Amino acid sequence: MTNHGKTLLMIAFEFPPSNGASVPRIESFYRYLKQWGWKVVVLTASPKAYQRIDNSYQDGKDDLVYRAMALDVPRHLSIKGKYLSAMEMPDRWGLTWIPCALVKGKKLLKQYKPDVVWSSSPIPSTHYIAQKLSSEENIPWVADYRDPFHYMNGSAGKRLDKQHRKIDSQTLKQASKLTFATQQVLDLYCKEYGKLVSEKSMVIENGFDERNFESIRSLLDCKTPFSDKKFSLYYSGVLYPHGRDPKPVFEALSYLKHQEVISSKSFELIFQGAGKGIEFVSILDELNIRDLVTFIPPVSFIRAVHNMLSANALLLIQDRRFNNQIPGKIYEYLRTQRPILVKSDSEGATHNLASKFSGVFLAQNRSSIQEAIVTMINERNAALKKNIQSVSYSREIYLYSRENKALQLHELLSELI
Repeated sequence: MTNHGKTLLMIAFEFPPSNGASVPRIESFYRYLKQWGWKVVVLTASPKAYQRIDNSYQDGKDDLVYRAMALDVPRHLSIKGKYLSAMEMPDRWGLTWIPCALVKGKKLLKQYKPDVVWSSSPIPSTHYIAQKLSSEENIPWVADYRDPFHYMNGSAGKRLDKQHRKIDSQTLKQASKLTFATQQVLDLYCKEYGKLVSEKSMVIENGFDERNFESIRSLLDCKTPFSDKKFSLYYSGVLYPHGRDPKPVFEALSYLKHQEVISSKSFELIFQGAGKGIEFVSILDELNIRDLVTFIPPVSFIRAVHNMLSANALLLIQDRRFNNQIPGKIYEYLRTQRPILVKSDSEGATHNLASKFSGVFLAQNRSSIQEAIVTMINERNAALKKNIQSVSYSREIYLYSRENKALQLHELLSELI
């Protein structure tokens, strides 16, 4: 499969060495398109912009990756933690990232003469930069929406909402094509913007990358954060108090501990990449489960996948606020073939996807979470009696491979030019 040497300018704020949630989608598109003959020129941010970095990453010899300065207002431009809120327009990095990326981007247009521009949100400044650069030379542009802009789901405050809406409507008007990571986000935009969106949009979901599962074999250090003597439930990624709230899970554990179904000798819940858990200390103490729950620092994506494969079961939390979105990690979770406990709203996109697969325990409140945990523990105990170390389920998920998703993008870009 080749595209006979066409050039793509990829504008993405998050790109390796960032360890952010949007990186696997962007990086896999980049890698597969290059493999299929595209010359991909990347305009991205300087590593200083990222809060989480994968230190093992290095640009390859044939990578055409250009990094523009992007300073994070609260981290780099505040004085004793204080700054003007107007500096965060249209987002925390835009003040420096927009002008620096535009200067660098104009040079890249002259140097590489791209046939098509592709940009990926979530931060509004990225689509703003793409809109300016694509109109400079009248180049076809594909705008990728991982998540809806904030004003579509809630509010970032009056001034920001107004500015985001403006950037959004310019993007929707000017982009040649729009891609969305879930059908629900596309539906949300169609409802708000009608034909402007519906006539030029398609869904390209997130997925899992088989290459990540293959690279685990070459990991020299195979240690995991889990204890062999305990049932290990693992959560990889970020928590939010209003959107990914672990409190009902904590209440379920407290009840099971009180009933002597689990103890610190037989059970552990490990959160990785969700901070130090300081905000949860008082509730863990109140429920008397501080000995069951551990918060550990983030690791590189490959390590996180290795940990997913090594845990007895995986935990996913996606509450009603994020009903239109599906967290990218669910595809890796499904690919591990491990049992998965999904706490989500029954009307949400995550629930809808998860319900199609075996070994997924769907729960919404304390009692259904308790039931699911007891079932998973019983299944593992039954497996151990047969000398089987871990429970696994056969799931047909080839359709959700990153290669398949990149192929959809390849075809879309090829059609445009």
